[in-house]
Amino acid sequence: MEQNIILKSISIFIFLWSISIVFLWFRPKIEFFWKIIATAILLLFFYFFKKEIMAGYAAFTADWYNALITFLREILLLLFYNLFIFWPLALIIIFYKADDIGAERLLKFMCVFTLMLCVVILGYVYYKEGVDRFIYEKLIDVIPFAK
Repeated sequence: MEQNIILKSISIFIFLWSISIVFLWFRPKIEFFWKIIATAILLLFFYFFKKEIMAGYAAFTADWYNALITFLREILLLLFYNLFIFWPLALIIIFYKADDIGAERLLKFMCVFTLMLCVVILGYVYYKEGVDRFIYEKLIDVIPFAK
């Protein structure tokens, strides 16, 4: 399971999910039962991935800059890989959507989003050495408290 791409940054994902759960608890018109269920699901994921979360937390506290860069890189890759799921769902929604303007907007968004993501991924693939040199050598000098 260590080969899974999301496990490198699972502690950051869980942190963001925990903050979102706190926001959910302050939302007034959602039933208390569903707030408890959503919190229980978070705790269930925390239980299943406790070892990976603790390892990610230790890596984050040791070198937060590299952990954040890895997290951002994984977000881009996950979005790119999940386009295989998003596109068929979007096309089904577009087909069944009663509002023609909303269907066209969704199609435009998916096209522009996919093209932008492909440009970023292709740019990184072709200029990997330059981008990595910029991120790990030049940008790190500008950010205070980064190692």
